Amino acid sequence: MPAAKTAKKTKSAARKRAAPLRDLTRQLAEAAWADADAALAEALAEFAAWEAGEADAAAFVGQALRRAARKRGLTPLSAAGALEPYDAALHVLVKSASRPPARVKIKSPGVMRGGEVLAKARVTPVRRRP
Repeated sequence: MPAAKTAKKTKSAARKRAAPLRDLTRQLAEAAWADADAALAEALAEFAAWEAGEADAAAFVGQALRRAARKRGLTPLSAAGALEPYDAALHVLVKSASRPPARVKIKSPGVMRGGEVLAKARVTPVRRRP
């Protein structure tokens, strides 16, 4: 029977040691979300100002959204106007095509986190010159 008590004490001690790590992880996650939430709240407020007709608000909306994206580890996929080889995993065609194009023009960039594509870039086919 003493062996069972020892195992129980060890398990309890391991839980006690792990508890501060779980708390720290939770606190760090909450802090990251709080920063992103604050930036998103700023973007929403600036968007309302933009809709009301304030000229400078569009730039502030963009800044706040980029700040929120950076806090959450989001990065743009391509750049608007760029020409790239077509990749169905990264691009979605805005205009239908009879077959997949060789090259595309980026209309709006996609969004990635790490190696995961969260939103594909919207693209149009680039016509070959005759």
